[in-house]
Amino acid sequence: MGQRAEAQLVIATAVRTVVAATVLRPHPGDVGGPEAVMGHQHPDCVDAGRSRGWRKSAAHDGRAFMRMPYEPRQGLARRTTSGELASWCCGYSASVNRRADSHALATAARECEALRHAVTLAEWLGAQRPVTAKGVLRRADVPLAGRALDITVPQRVRSAGDVPELHYPWTAALAIGLLAISRDQAVPGPALSQWRSLTGDDVLDSWSRALAAVLADVFPDDGDGAESLEIGRLVLTALATDPAPTGADLLTVINQTIISSDYALYRTFNRGIGVRDAAEVAVELLAAFGAATGKSGRWRVTPLGRWVLPVLGARGTALLGSPEAQGEIVGSCQLKITLRHVRPPCWRRVLVPASATLGDLHEIIQIVFVWDDDHLHGFTVGRRQYGDPYFDAEYDEGTITLGEVFDRGRRSISYLYDFGASWLHDVALERVVEPDPTTSYPVCVDGRGDAPVEDWCEDDDAPAWTPFDRADINTQLARLVDGTRECAAQLRDDIEVILTDADGEAAEVTAFVTVLEEEIPFPVPATLLGAPVIVTGLEEDDATFDLRARCRGKGADGLVSFADLEFRPGTVDAWLHAAYLAHLGRQFQSVTRPGGWAGLDRWKS
Repeated sequence: MGQRAEAQLVIATAVRTVVAATVLRPHPGDVGGPEAVMGHQHPDCVDAGRSRGWRKSAAHDGRAFMRMPYEPRQGLARRTTSGELASWCCGYSASVNRRADSHALATAARECEALRHAVTLAEWLGAQRPVTAKGVLRRADVPLAGRALDITVPQRVRSAGDVPELHYPWTAALAIGLLAISRDQAVPGPALSQWRSLTGDDVLDSWSRALAAVLADVFPDDGDGAESLEIGRLVLTALATDPAPTGADLLTVINQTIISSDYALYRTFNRGIGVRDAAEVAVELLAAFGAATGKSGRWRVTPLGRWVLPVLGARGTALLGSPEAQGEIVGSCQLKITLRHVRPPCWRRVLVPASATLGDLHEIIQIVFVWDDDHLHGFTVGRRQYGDPYFDAEYDEGTITLGEVFDRGRRSISYLYDFGASWLHDVALERVVEPDPTTSYPVCVDGRGDAPVEDWCEDDDAPAWTPFDRADINTQLARLVDGTRECAAQLRDDIEVILTDADGEAAEVTAFVTVLEEEIPFPVPATLLGAPVIVTGLEEDDATFDLRARCRGKGADGLVSFADLEFRPGTVDAWLHAAYLAHLGRQFQSVTRPGGWAGLDRWKS
């Protein structure tokens, strides 16, 4: 049927309906509209219509027409033209079609495999179920969950995360609030009780956010999820081509489409997929959500898939995470930090306040992997590079918190230490937990694998690996909290300044004498084995390469070892004495950098 004939049929049908029902047509701005034209007049219109001068449609000279509302000021009524009626009817027809399409899309979204299984899993939980540190079902519950969904699961799995048929609906349920994680337990979420009463628009919104969450989980981009969603959009675009390629050609087209878009995007596309073709995984993911259909190589995009194409582009990363969790996260971040390219696997799990900065996280990573902090480092957050601004980093690591880093659904970032050796770490946010008031943060809660020794070579007598020692790590982390570690780092910096250009033990002692004679305001009080003395100056012992102090007092009179003295806390002499002890590798009492002291900046070359 041609467009003209179709329009004529619509007009004719509408006119017959109008004549039979003798409806009232509202004046623009009055109550009514398509419902009134099609015989579904609002009950409030009857009396209101009389008072506003409405006129019933009637037969006139054998021809049907409608009168416009009576205009009191003009005393006139106007006939409705066929063009106007066609416009009203076409507009109403389009409105009806849109509502029908929206209902069909919402039905398809609600009944897709991923969301049906998501609801089933949430209901199957009962009161609660234990989960792993990554927030997925434990191995013992995987067969039970498989039976609940009526799917076959492998006999040997580490957790539910290894079974896509379980992991996709689980991730979707978390994203839209059908279930939630609370203290190592999965519990029914707040959205479960309301799921069956949601409006069509709400169902489509939940479906979109669930799809985005699974795309971000399967194709993580180390950023805010924008690349993950772009992958989904490009795969749908390939499926929507007419005619769509089939079989191996379809997988080739998908891969080529993503490569042509951005090769970095292609690396994200293939990361962590294993031996399977990432294009095949992506198509099966979309099929689980009802966005694609077909088997045996004849995949096609569905109306639901066509609908979400512009949504992925328009809403982007706003789809990731619940609407309530679109801002900065709070609490404590449970991070799993994994050192890449090391076998056996080497990783550490730590709890860090969301208020900690990337600069703080750098110090934590140095401790948990027993690095020496002797090399440059940097964080990659999405497409941004963060580091120490002193070394011209693109962005300052001290200006962004973990709560800001992991907002909007971002789950992982990377950390590179020693740009020569390239020790690359994956930093994954596993979950956010409520802080325990009895626990001091940061704290290492788990780990596995020995860490490689920094700058080790085969000629070294020391071991090449450092065993994982959680107790020692937490001791070091506690010093980080109380400022001891920060002071130690400042002392190291000052020692480097003092020993600039010093080559050999004799030159090192001379360097210490030179700087300390200038910085310490001799004479100064001190104690030697508890007895008070006055230190008047320093000398170097050429025979023993020792630093000697000239003293007078009851405790000593003459030269004594500078290392054996103790100085008043908070003074320049106490600080530089600690630097000398640290240089010798000897223990020293906790010190604080003296206030008002300019430091050793003038000695920097």
